[in-house]
Amino acid sequence: MLRSTAAFFFLFFGCLVNAQQFLTFSDQHDKLNYKAISDSQISYLYTIYNQRIDISNELINGRDYIPYYYRSENKPLLFNEKKRTGSLILNGKKYDNLSLEYDTFLDELIYADNTKVLVGKLLMISINKDLIDGFTLHFDNDSLMFRHFKSGEGLKFNLPEGFYEVVYNGKSKFIIKHQSSVTHEQSINEYLYSTTGYVMVGDDYYRVRSKKGLLKLLAEKSKEMKKFMRASGIHNRKLDKKQIFSVLKYYDDLIWTNQQP
Repeated sequence: MLRSTAAFFFLFFGCLVNAQQFLTFSDQHDKLNYKAISDSQISYLYTIYNQRIDISNELINGRDYIPYYYRSENKPLLFNEKKRTGSLILNGKKYDNLSLEYDTFLDELIYADNTKVLVGKLLMISINKDLIDGFTLHFDNDSLMFRHFKSGEGLKFNLPEGFYEVVYNGKSKFIIKHQSSVTHEQSINEYLYSTTGYVMVGDDYYRVRSKKGLLKLLAEKSKEMKKFMRASGIHNRKLDKKQIFSVLKYYDDLIWTNQQP
């Protein structure tokens, strides 16, 4: 009986992986299709995991993640070629030294456990997003801290719900959306990575594309900000995230100083 069950699982899983390799995604509708297919097919796999592997880890809370980009040269995983460690805050509890991947196309956080393998497949779980407060990816030269932003329960958020990198979190705020779009090349999906920065000065986030746009948001102190940028050697039309960080910190310091009695 065990042999026949294992054989059935191997056949089922193999067919599922092959099917996922050739799925094509072109827009938001395709993302929803992927999730619908995965959710219906994965329930059996997740049952098998629980039957065959001792899963007592609180991190196993979500659905089985099936990589869909085997044939793609450009993968949707954030900086997947770089070594990293991860930390996660789940339901208010922090977990360190984790193997985490961030899927920038599906906006999903993936937990991989190389101590749990079934029929040659590494255990990979797309963690239930509603349970995630935030996570951090620690690279050799940088650490990226993400938060799950959403509206509701008295909170206001004027951008699409999802994971955003939190770069600056003072009186003003600066977040970055990491995303991938799909293109089809010779029947193979390739995932094109991009970022979009948003700054909050007041109640809403606004997309920032240039130094001119940032100065417009900081109009209350535009004269002082232009002087600061010149002194800091910030001359390019497009600013990197470290430059935006320093500009917003200086702006907040000016506002805070003026509010002192």
